[in-house]
Amino acid sequence: MAELLFFALWILLHICHMRLPEYYNFQWLRMGPEPTDERVPLSITVEAKSKVAVIAITGYISEYSKNNSGQVIKDIADAKDKGIKEAEIYINSQGGSVFEANEILNLIDDNFDKITVKVGALAASAATIFPAKYPTTVKANSQIMIHKPMMGVGGNEDEIEARLKLLKNLTSQYRKMYAKKMGITEKALEALWKTDFWMTADEAKKRGFVDTVEGSDEKIDANTRLQLVACGAPNIPNPNSGKQQISNKNKIPRMELSVLAVQLGLPSTATQEQVDAKIKELNEKAAKVEALQNAADNKEKAEKAEKIKAILDKAETEKKIDATMRSNYEAIGENNLEQLEAILENAKPIEAVSGQLNKKNDGGATASGKDRSGWTYKDYQEKDPEALIEMNEKEPEKFEALYKEFYKED
Repeated sequence: MAELLFFALWILLHICHMRLPEYYNFQWLRMGPEPTDERVPLSITVEAKSKVAVIAITGYISEYSKNNSGQVIKDIADAKDKGIKEAEIYINSQGGSVFEANEILNLIDDNFDKITVKVGALAASAATIFPAKYPTTVKANSQIMIHKPMMGVGGNEDEIEARLKLLKNLTSQYRKMYAKKMGITEKALEALWKTDFWMTADEAKKRGFVDTVEGSDEKIDANTRLQLVACGAPNIPNPNSGKQQISNKNKIPRMELSVLAVQLGLPSTATQEQVDAKIKELNEKAAKVEALQNAADNKEKAEKAEKIKAILDKAETEKKIDATMRSNYEAIGENNLEQLEAILENAKPIEAVSGQLNKKNDGGATASGKDRSGWTYKDYQEKDPEALIEMNEKEPEKFEALYKEFYKED
């Protein structure tokens, strides 16, 4: 019997192993943080109140939840049977599946003539499809977050390309929807939602994303706080606390914070404060390194300047140059110290060539008519060093060619 069970188990494992590649052919598409154990399960309820169907959507939006779009169809049908044609959607959600959020919206849109939205403490990610579509009222302490859809895929290159096309289509859909609601161009929206873009109630109203801000605050319970933590909200109020100022400048989304923490050598659970402290420490170290590098660069420049000065002082003592020529030779030295040394090493005293310092005419001859077209680097050194300096300034390629030919450089 034991052998039979072992054989059956071996067959089962073998079959699972053979089918394993199929498991990697997966896809998920969401607009919220990656699901974690901290997420609050999706809850959808439909309640008739004074000829209005109040549809409350809270928690992480997922088709795999016990409460999902499939479960709410019957409740919506019951509301329609009672002659209800108006719906009020209550949202308190961190977001989740784009597909499930769209399906819920379509069910509501197809069955009611008038639809409005009320936001509790949170409407983030995929949950923002509702305020983006319908007239929306928020509480004074509501927090709103938009960002681009995200997708995880697997499979071969063709399957991944197909799913990428799907992601781009959905991104375009949300881009158009958000831009229309906010009354801005798609290009302007693109600058906002490259990462998580958080808004206070007042800012969301100012930007046109919501229509009305109530004076009262939404009660912050344990589940709401858990959702704010799970989606990386910039402000995590304690239960029953009031509104707080939101800033997109310094707060890092939770998922990005975890990745950044690991890259900085910290645990993935590091807090914003720990990450900020580590970044400050590294910036201080970087500033010290930069200061040391600048000091080293300045020292090198000073040493090079001293070498150039020594070479020119020697050349001037040996009557190879005079004070009026130093600046030209300094430029050569700053560009190539070895060239400067070679030029002055082979130069003759000025007195030996003073009668030959003539300017070149356009035909490559001196004012006295002497042709220089065949002159070598050595000819210029011996017969007209000032012309060599002028060539280095005005015709650097010709100077370089003569120099390399003379010293047999490649």
